[in-house]
Amino acid sequence: MPKRELKHPSQVEAWLQEWGSVLGEPGSLILIGSGGLLWHAAQRGLDTPLSENSMDVDPVTQSDAVALLGYEAMIGSEFEKRHGWHVNLMPSAVLSEMPADWMRRASRKQYGLLEVLVPSMDDLLVPKLKRGEPRDKLHAEWAKKLP
Repeated sequence: MPKRELKHPSQVEAWLQEWGSVLGEPGSLILIGSGGLLWHAAQRGLDTPLSENSMDVDPVTQSDAVALLGYEAMIGSEFEKRHGWHVNLMPSAVLSEMPADWMRRASRKQYGLLEVLVPSMDDLLVPKLKRGEPRDKLHAEWAKKLP
């Protein structure tokens, strides 16, 4: 059973800093889902916990070195045992669930050798609200209350 202990923006920020420091070559990822929402909160200096914990972050990557880190952090991994949540690598096809021009509004940040691209909060919410699952609705309400 996967753990569900991802709730603070600082957890996402610490994870990205860790991966940026252990990468042996330049790599990049696109962070979507609740991990992306938490990232935006962290960039605002907030550590407001999610209204309902998440169990994973959902990065999309074309970088082999980043994908390898992702495979080592899947459900049941040492990473999950240590952090209380896991990494769920997503196929690039999921990006089509967002508005076609989402990249124009996306934010970038460099963590060591890791470049991170995160769609805007509004764009991240589009697929969550489409799914309409209770957890997704709670995450959307949480995001809309952030200053």
